[in-house]
Amino acid sequence: MWPFDTKLIKQELPSVQSQVRMAVKSVTIPEAAPAWKLFAKKDAKWNIQTAIDEGYNASAAVYTCVEKRAKLMSAVPWVAKRKLADGTLEDAPNSPLQALIDMPNPDTSWMEIIYEVSQQLDLAGNCYISEIKAGASNLPFQLWILPSQYVSLKAGKEKLIDLYEYQEASSAKFKIEADDMIHLRLPNPNSRYFGQPVLMAAGRATDIDRESGIWQKTSLENRGVIDIHVEVPDTLQPDQIDAIKATIKEKQSGPKNAREPLVSSGKINNLGQNAIEMDFVESRKAVWAEICAVFGMSMSDLGFTENVNLANANAMQKQLYVNTIIPSLELVKRQLNAQLSREFGPEYCLEYDLSNVEALQENYTEKLTNGEKLWRMGFSLSQINKRLELGFDDADIPNEMLSDDSDNVDPNADNNQDSDTDSVGANDEQVKRLLKAVGYGA
Repeated sequence: MWPFDTKLIKQELPSVQSQVRMAVKSVTIPEAAPAWKLFAKKDAKWNIQTAIDEGYNASAAVYTCVEKRAKLMSAVPWVAKRKLADGTLEDAPNSPLQALIDMPNPDTSWMEIIYEVSQQLDLAGNCYISEIKAGASNLPFQLWILPSQYVSLKAGKEKLIDLYEYQEASSAKFKIEADDMIHLRLPNPNSRYFGQPVLMAAGRATDIDRESGIWQKTSLENRGVIDIHVEVPDTLQPDQIDAIKATIKEKQSGPKNAREPLVSSGKINNLGQNAIEMDFVESRKAVWAEICAVFGMSMSDLGFTENVNLANANAMQKQLYVNTIIPSLELVKRQLNAQLSREFGPEYCLEYDLSNVEALQENYTEKLTNGEKLWRMGFSLSQINKRLELGFDDADIPNEMLSDDSDNVDPNADNNQDSDTDSVGANDEQVKRLLKAVGYGA
């Protein structure tokens, strides 16, 4: 006999839609790769050679931005580090990683490598570095930059990229395994394979700048051709009209013929420049400012310093490092550590050193002023040294100033006002000498 008043409700089978949802699992990006994974492809949305020819080579603003960024990035030194058990990093001057960046290949220095990395990322969005490996451990011992315009890639099924293909003009095609290639790229919301070129966002402004330069050059060459309209009789034939045009152009075009008097059998109407044409050159600065903004720079970085004083120039130079150069270095560092340093062991990494960058040096005059204020408030020299990060060792600070004033009080001493005044005066002199050393290096 059934022990319950009612039977248990029978569990119903899930619907077809529910079964489908349970059967479908998450997919990885390589699994969701497009059909072209069977073939090596280039970025169809960006022509790198055109960017070089019509941007970098044709626009002074683009060239200056690309070169300034490359020079600043490559001037920062790099060192190999080893991670200790406590998580701190120490220099690894004798490591194979340090030896590699000391001489990436017989023809190229590490500074040149970073220089080209910056150029490639700005113009192509990608930078490809081929690794030459050897030895029992199969570690890289040479690095070679490959021009991005000659590289295509093949998407993978289990990993994002299976291999790379490199071919220059009519030369042979080389296939490079993904494990032998360092692929640096700028994050790109439009592609999972190719980076976002910096120049792409400034493409329209670059076209305007290039065409404006061509217009100005042509205008200068033809400045001798007066802006005129020549009226001719209606009876003239087209070939006669063309002959008059050719004669005027021959007599007036070119700098040598500028402003030569014009003699013609027809009626001449002078056409002067309107206000828009007169302001054409000045309007190019707006285009240059747009290009600079895309590259994270200012007009002063292009040499327009007429409205920039020294204080503003120093602040703008520091801003350039903080907002543009350092984030770019950080991105490159993390990608190099993920693709290069890990091959030498998980304890190795690459770090860039900004300690000698003049634009980032702290203002010691401000520290001197703040130090004096803290001293007058009653802080000890050791506290000031630590608080302001002056960098002095304890041995550099007068012994009587290392501890707080309460620790230095002698209970058996006679509290004479004159002696206290002398002591304070001596201490003030020591403080002034110490802070002077901080501020002026003496």
